[in-house]
Amino acid sequence: EVRTEFEPWREAFNLALGGFATTLLIDETALPQFRAAINQVRTRIRVPFEGVQTGQARITCDPRQLPGRLDYRDTPFTGWLQDRLDQRFGFVCVDSAEELRAHRSALTVSGQMSQGARGAHGGHGRRNVLGFSSHRRVDELAGEIAAAKAEVEAASSEVSAAEAELDAVDVRLAAYRRIVDLTWEEIDVATVTDEVTRWEEAVEGISEGSPEIAAMQNQIAGLKVKIQGLQEKTGRAKGEHQHLMERWDAVAEEIDEAEVALDEAAEAGRELTGEQDAWLRSRFTVTDGETGDPAARLARLDASLESASRVLEEDRASAQTTLADQRAAVRRTMESFLDAWPNPNLRADPDASLKDFERILDDLETSGLHRLEGEWKESLLRLSGNDLTNLDSTLGRALREIRERIEPVNRIMADLPFYDDDHRLQITLRENQSEVRRRFRKELREVRALIGDASTDEERAEVYPRMARLIDRIRRGAPDYASLVDVRNHVRVSAEKITAVSGEHVALYDHIGEKSGGESQELIAFIVGAALRYQLGDADAERPRYAPVFLDEALIKADAHFTARAIGAWRGLGFQLVIGAPIDKYSAIEPHIDVEYDILKDTSG
Repeated sequence: EVRTEFEPWREAFNLALGGFATTLLIDETALPQFRAAINQVRTRIRVPFEGVQTGQARITCDPRQLPGRLDYRDTPFTGWLQDRLDQRFGFVCVDSAEELRAHRSALTVSGQMSQGARGAHGGHGRRNVLGFSSHRRVDELAGEIAAAKAEVEAASSEVSAAEAELDAVDVRLAAYRRIVDLTWEEIDVATVTDEVTRWEEAVEGISEGSPEIAAMQNQIAGLKVKIQGLQEKTGRAKGEHQHLMERWDAVAEEIDEAEVALDEAAEAGRELTGEQDAWLRSRFTVTDGETGDPAARLARLDASLESASRVLEEDRASAQTTLADQRAAVRRTMESFLDAWPNPNLRADPDASLKDFERILDDLETSGLHRLEGEWKESLLRLSGNDLTNLDSTLGRALREIRERIEPVNRIMADLPFYDDDHRLQITLRENQSEVRRRFRKELREVRALIGDASTDEERAEVYPRMARLIDRIRRGAPDYASLVDVRNHVRVSAEKITAVSGEHVALYDHIGEKSGGESQELIAFIVGAALRYQLGDADAERPRYAPVFLDEALIKADAHFTARAIGAWRGLGFQLVIGAPIDKYSAIEPHIDVEYDILKDTSG
């Protein structure tokens, strides 16, 4: 089954596993009986099966790959299944097609597979076979049944509509058939027309023969016009009545709301100040003693209310804008303060932290920090000048200390034969001249002098940026820090071969690339031993503060002469040697050691 957290990969896993997911696993010991049992069975679906070894140990699968994103039921076949999935379907699950080429075999969530230059995609919509259960299949069938019922209902509705349309067609067909069967000769139009004419002539004759009937007809016509006018007035009156009633209801609601608002204000003790009363009266045109048509007064009151509301909304919007601007300005001020002086207990929130910042401001004003600014600047420049002076002197002193610590080491090595009895090895120190360091030291002295000469705020303001730039160059994260401040980069150390008697220069060693094995090991013994005495800082003592030195397979390439001088150098520098060497390569070392131990390793370790 697909693990719950990887459910979106279900379709991709079905596509990747293909027919393997529907393969029937048979215990290989029962495979012959199974073959015989199914041989005569006929089935429409072709079922693949495979005999496998049961009881294999389960393995832990990588959750980045397909096998590691599945849940396995505990069965005798589980170990074999995990092993086969890991070998054949160990697809790395990637999020995009661009990542496919980064793996030997990979799979995307959309189902695209990649195996080197080969790949596959498509086949979506297949039925899920992973973690098959009857409950899930029942749910699928229930869904299909519901869809089929919906289709049946839709089809029944279409049948009813079609039957209704068919009935309408039958009715129209019967009417059309009647029209087709009827001819113009069968329609007696003349008789009907004559009857209408006869009656019109009779009415006209009666009216002309009786003046009373004519007067009554004229009166009837006038009354009809009057009735029509009255009906129109009645309609307009009804509309106005409806409008007045609606207006009455609205005014009544407004009156109720106004009374409620007045009651609430009275209960809360809210009263208009003189300024608020003057502001409201300036917005209204209706006075207390105004008389006239109540409707007109009400209209003027509504107009005044609308005007005052509009002005009030404009003033409120302006106030909100000003408030937002001021809040943003306060937030920026808080952020600037926290950037300069970080405080985890404060937040740049004008609503929540304003009191805290006001308390800090009060403390600063109480302590008179603003009055100490000038004193702080002066003391900062003075202290920085002292620090720069100390830096300049410390750089020079550090170089002298390097030379002073090398001298005792050279005195020791002056008594140690190197190469032969007529030569010695000495450590030489040369200062690296760099234009960048020269300018830095020069600027250091100039800034120090300017700080000492500054007496006014203007002079201090001029020298402060230059001092800040100079200090920025010697911060630990600065690009020039190592070359400017680390004195180890200011000198070049070499090994010089000289004559023992006259001290005449013979050779200078900067590397050992062209030396033989014995020569290089002798030179390394002298240099490493001298470096250890230098680092320990006690070359003037008879012995170093930590004497034991362990050497692994050292001096095994040197002959007896080189080995003797190398061991002599270590001992002359005061160290106690513990040398480990293979049993077939320590013959050159053996004559020069005090104690020998043979270490053997047998089958027990």
